This record gives sequence, C-alpha cells and structure tokens, in this order.
Amino acid sequence: MADYYLWLRFAHLGGAVLLGGGLLAVFVSELRSWRVADPVRFAEATWYTAVFYDTLALPGALLLAGSGLLLVSLLGVGYFDQPWLTGMWALFLFEFVEGNTVTRIQFRRSLRLARNLGSELTPEVRRRVRQPLGQAAHFLDLPLFGVILFCGAARPDEWWPILAALALALSAGGTMALVASRTPALGSASTP
Repeated sequence: MADYYLWLRFAHLGGAVLLGGGLLAVFVSELRSWRVADPVRFAEATWYTAVFYDTLALPGALLLAGSGLLLVSLLGVGYFDQPWLTGMWALFLFEFVEGNTVTRIQFRRSLRLARNLGSELTPEVRRRVRQPLGQAAHFLDLPLFGVILFCGAARPDEWWPILAALALALSAGGTMALVASRTPALGSASTP
C-alpha cells in the first residue's frame, strides 16, 4: 500500500503543477490579448490561451481529479469528514465545471473572432469577446486555485481559515479584473 500511496501522491502533485502552470500561462496569454491593439498579436495571444488550456490546465485537472479520488478512497476518509478536504474537492469541482463551461466558451469565442478579424481590433469586437461572466471567471481561476492549495497544504480543521482564504481570493480576483479592464490597450508599435 505504501508504494501505491506514494505514486498517487506523486500523480496528485504532478496534476497540481500542471494545472497551476496551465492556469498561470492562460492568465498571462489572456492578459496579453487584453493589452494589444494589433489584431495579429491578439489572435496569437488568443491561440496561446487555447493551447495552454488544452495541453496543461485540462490534463492537470484530470490527473488531479483521478489521483485525488483514488487517494481519498485509499485512505478511507469521507469527503465531508474534514473541512480542508471538503473545501478542496468543492472548490476543485466548481473550478472544473466553470473552466469547462464559462472559461472554455470565452476563449473559444475569442479564438473564433480572432480568426475572422480584419485589419482592426475594434472596441465592438473587444466587447463581444469580453463577456462579464467570462471576465469574472477568468480572474478568479488563480486565486481559487490558491485556496485549493492552501486547503491541501495547511489542512485547516476549522472552516474560518478556509472562508477567510476564500474572501481574500474573491477580493484578489475582483481587483485583478478591475485593473485589467481599466488598462488601456497598447498600440501595435509600442507593444513588445
């Protein structure tokens, strides 16, 4: 059992690394697409968002989910026995569903519009790409992933630290969305 347990923990850690790296890469490429005015660079950043999501974030989430389910069943722990475990799986499930619905729809719409852009990235196109629900979901991905990591690393046995971390994550996501939405697009000549 010890070898099996160690391999599952290794898979779980690998899934967390892939998912976290994928979410960070998606965040950076999406932020890049917000900042550029050149349609070619917008299309490139949008394409990278799709690639990072499909090659890092999604496989990491699947590895994390599979190894997590096996770890919980191997250890014989109930999903509702500990606040940290309940917080981990509930937030993971929320993020998984949100990422494969709202976020996927958002970046697929961006990719489709980027492929059909003319020579100008108009404010109308930006409005069509940046739906409010998609924006909120995008900027909550990393902070909520941080709360999931907090639950797994700190393993709080009470709810108040998890709720405090969740409140901090929501305020961080809101702040990032506000800052990004007020950041003007860079002109194509000044964009590196």
